[in-house]
Amino acid sequence: MKRTLRVTAALVLAVGTICQFVQHTDRTPPLAYFTVWSALLGVVTLAIRAVRSTAVPQAIRGAAAVGSAVSGLVYAAVIAPATSDGSWFQPGDDQWVRTANVLLHGVGPVLIILDFVATRAVLRRPWRQAASWCGWPLGYLATMLVLQAAGVSSVPYSFLDTAHNTVGAVAVAVIVLTGVFVVVGRFLLALAALAARGRARPV
Repeated sequence: MKRTLRVTAALVLAVGTICQFVQHTDRTPPLAYFTVWSALLGVVTLAIRAVRSTAVPQAIRGAAAVGSAVSGLVYAAVIAPATSDGSWFQPGDDQWVRTANVLLHGVGPVLIILDFVATRAVLRRPWRQAASWCGWPLGYLATMLVLQAAGVSSVPYSFLDTAHNTVGAVAVAVIVLTGVFVVVGRFLLALAALAARGRARPV
């Protein structure tokens, strides 16, 4: 059952990522998106565990799950409502980008969260664990800001883009997002603990 879940989740994230690469609506390079990097990390993690049943460190599993979860949350709560019609799909979107949106921001995050919760987790120092999963999102942002300063690429999220906001506004957004990552990570660990107690309860 767990292997089926992992294979399904990996395929969903992989197909969503492929759709993002082949779509013709969004001119932003796919690898500029944190969502795509989260999906790729999730695909690799899930595929390794599904094919070889190899234990993947919880630090990596947690980072992948939280990355996808926050990507979906931010898209649904911030990005989509800020579009012209406030929906997930815009009139000019092709089917590829629409499919990518559904798989990467909706279905994929749910499946990778289910896999994380269904796997035995180390629950010591949960807040510290959750905070440690913020490292790679902050690394992503730092890299994108450096690339933007060098004129190589731009940050695809307007609320993190210093070209459209003051440095102070971006700093506030980073602080808020960091808090969101920590809270989501702690929530996933709480769900994992609850699931573990359920598995340990005698039938």
